[in-house]
Amino acid sequence: MMIKNQSQHGVALLTILVMVALATILAATIAKRQSNTAENTGYLMRQDQSLLYAKSAEAFFSELLIQDSDNGSSIDHLQENWAKPMPPFSVEDGAVSGRLLDESGKFNLNNLVKSDGKVDEAAKRWFEKLLQRVGLPAELSQAVIDWQDSDDETTGAMGAESNYYQGLNPAYLASNTMFHNVDELKLVKGFEGKNYDLIKPYVTALPEQTKVNMNTASALLLASIDPRVDVNALDQELKAKLSNLTYFNNVDDLWKLNAFSGVEDQTKNDVAGLLDSKSNYFTAQIEVVLSERKRQFTSSMVRKDRQVTVYSRSLAPFN
Repeated sequence: MMIKNQSQHGVALLTILVMVALATILAATIAKRQSNTAENTGYLMRQDQSLLYAKSAEAFFSELLIQDSDNGSSIDHLQENWAKPMPPFSVEDGAVSGRLLDESGKFNLNNLVKSDGKVDEAAKRWFEKLLQRVGLPAELSQAVIDWQDSDDETTGAMGAESNYYQGLNPAYLASNTMFHNVDELKLVKGFEGKNYDLIKPYVTALPEQTKVNMNTASALLLASIDPRVDVNALDQELKAKLSNLTYFNNVDDLWKLNAFSGVEDQTKNDVAGLLDSKSNYFTAQIEVVLSERKRQFTSSMVRKDRQVTVYSRSLAPFN
């Protein structure tokens, strides 16, 4: 009888121990889930807060661009307030900073095919010379045009339509419409890997045909107008203008530079319609640091009729 009672006590004790162990595991699991939930909630709150700070920076940049329009000058250059970086602004547990980049100072890929579907020959010639300046074949322009035009006929030996892209792994189709962002160029035949990196700093993809602002364009982009232009000499002249607080009022001012003295009038006339001294499209690069965590936002902005609109946003890091 005593042996039976001892056995029953042993089973009861084991049962209690198992229950205690299960309760401990359950309590630990609940605590862990609560901790994860609190951490996730905190992360989402920081994300929302960062986005609100980024939108505040957008509003700041928009106001700068509107004030620039209100000043009455139709010329945009790098000595203006909008071109100066926004210094870090302290916020609770962090800071917000950013800068505006002029997308009008780059070659617009969507200039190559006009709204009527025809190729803009002047833009094509300039783009081909730009390709050569960065070390790429001029004929790659054919693939860029095929990516945009509405037909399925290849433009030339280096062109590519959907039948080419369907043979890749993974397969995809040619867009057959304008570029929606410049990174789309990485999908185009001939611009894989390093080739894209070579051309990226000098091109953009804007939602309409635009002109290149001479005051914000890089020396290499302007030098690509003619292969005889010395990019280093031109860069020095552009830096001198910046130091002297001067800028280009019109295309004739550009041709007055010594670097363009050997360029033929035919070449100047060919590209003149693609040059300007004002800007409408900008990119805001905004960085928000909260709780020692950095988040970056990119906002695409257009200024028209003294109003600024954000037409796209990206959460992808920009550096």
